[in-house]
Amino acid sequence: MAWGRKTKSEPHKQLILDLGTGTVKAIIVFVENDEVHIAGRAYVKYKPSLAHGGVITNLEGMALACNEAIKLASAQAKYQPKSVIFGVSGQLVESVTTTVHYDRAHPEQSLEPSELKNIIYKIQQRSSERLRSVLQEKFSDSHPDVELIHAAVVDVQLDGYPLENPIGFQGKRLTLTIFNAYVPLVYASMMQELARQLDLQLISIAAQPYGISKLLAAKDREDYNGIFVDVGHTSTDVVVVKSGSVEGMQSFAFGGQAFTRAIQRSLKTSPERAEKIKLEHGLGKLNKRSADKISEALMNDARTWLIGVELALKEFSDLKLLPPRVYLTGGSAPLPELRRVLLTKDWTQSLPFSNKPYPEVISPDDIDNAVDEVGLNWSPQDLPSLGLAKLLLDLTPANDIVTAMLQSIIRSMKGLG
Repeated sequence: MAWGRKTKSEPHKQLILDLGTGTVKAIIVFVENDEVHIAGRAYVKYKPSLAHGGVITNLEGMALACNEAIKLASAQAKYQPKSVIFGVSGQLVESVTTTVHYDRAHPEQSLEPSELKNIIYKIQQRSSERLRSVLQEKFSDSHPDVELIHAAVVDVQLDGYPLENPIGFQGKRLTLTIFNAYVPLVYASMMQELARQLDLQLISIAAQPYGISKLLAAKDREDYNGIFVDVGHTSTDVVVVKSGSVEGMQSFAFGGQAFTRAIQRSLKTSPERAEKIKLEHGLGKLNKRSADKISEALMNDARTWLIGVELALKEFSDLKLLPPRVYLTGGSAPLPELRRVLLTKDWTQSLPFSNKPYPEVISPDDIDNAVDEVGLNWSPQDLPSLGLAKLLLDLTPANDIVTAMLQSIIRSMKGLG
């Protein structure tokens, strides 16, 4: 899905607000020549009391923090935004990947658009039913109403052969896999109210984990596979990508804050000092004696974090194989203890990895199709926001009729046309 548009004169700039834990990140970007250009960026910290578990608890206070971030980014970009895309925490996102095997009554006849449209509509209905079932298991009594924020075609096959566009082909069994992401309806309404208070038009709500999956997307690298693990402040998002498409995402409540607190306890120092030491340790700036002491303090928490990763991957029970490449992002991603525990063998025994997992930290230098217009310094903790910016790039071929039909059906189901 591309939200940006090109003009012959000044390209359209778009504001993205990444509502992270403790920090609002404002980025102003535009799309030009199949690249996303960063024209402005600003981070503003807010009081922990404004949000809890990714959910805003003080809308007026959050609006003030957002306004401050927007003001700083706008000054840098020399542009006053009129619309906004919100990035929301993976803790708020429920996702469902649905596969339907449809046996055609007349396989000798070419597949018509009307037949494909009917199948996609049935998949979307089944996805909603599956989500309701998941929520009923997760919430013993009442469960929240949800709103669809993203849908993508993962795979299309006809009689076992992958096809981008099955229209006009003959065959018996059509297999379609579609990924859907939802947020609670009450939170979607909250985002609409926040946009109103900011005097901005709400363009879209984007799942931060989905943006993470797009970090390595490029024209010459559309079929990459991997597990993206974003270590946030209080939570970790796990996203499985197959052939460049999201297979699913999970989130668990264990993030970089736990490692900061472990250092704070070990050294009996302030949270600010512990956070600084953690980042320096991740960048390899400590001497060996200090690094060994910090590593000892972090290993127990790293093993606990690994259990969370393992349990998250077990939720992808429909996948026959997991890709072995593990891409780490987020402020705590460079911690060597995370790679160390991921390289151990025991945790992989009950998971269907195709090969031994190999973790690597994504560097800003690894990101293609992104141009820094203002000479910013990028670090691993900036990458989730950069991933949201890359969602503006439309890397889907223009003749992708399956995706076009899916988006048309979604608009129809939402009553948007």
